[in-house]
Amino acid sequence: MPNTDPNITAQIETFTRQIVATVEAAVTQRIQAALAGALGVPQKRGPGRPPKQAAAPVAPAAARKKQLCPVPGCNNPAAPIFGMVCKDHKNVAKSKIKKYREERREGKVTRPTAAQPAKARKVKKVTPKVARARKLQGQYLGALKSLQGADRAKVKQIAAEKGVAEAVKLAQSLKK
Repeated sequence: MPNTDPNITAQIETFTRQIVATVEAAVTQRIQAALAGALGVPQKRGPGRPPKQAAAPVAPAAARKKQLCPVPGCNNPAAPIFGMVCKDHKNVAKSKIKKYREERREGKVTRPTAAQPAKARKVKKVTPKVARARKLQGQYLGALKSLQGADRAKVKQIAAEKGVAEAVKLAQSLKK
């Protein structure tokens, strides 16, 4: 190298050493990670997002076994949206479903028999009196929510003494 500045030569040599050291460190780290992965040793986490790992092979949909509804006598597939029971039995109590699963696990129920119709929950009709009481209670709670301190205590006292209807009237007058 004719006529080269010694400072430039020194800087180039320093830079070359730094690159060689960086490449060697990266290669060493990759070899260690590959050996740790092959031996099953968990990899030490560093800062940042971990690299994606190869996903485990998923069995084809046809090879997977469908989960059936746990209700005895039901051959329908279970649906995750109904808590792993079929749509016909989505209203069956969870305690009963749990009992059916335990019986199936213990082997008491071997094979489902003829399909049984689902028992629908009975919806109790609300009498007009109960509906009015619920509406009044909702108004009372809503009125109480908007009050604070002494006003709130006063409304609660009136509700205990004279009834909820009077307390709602008082709360509405205090709110204005």
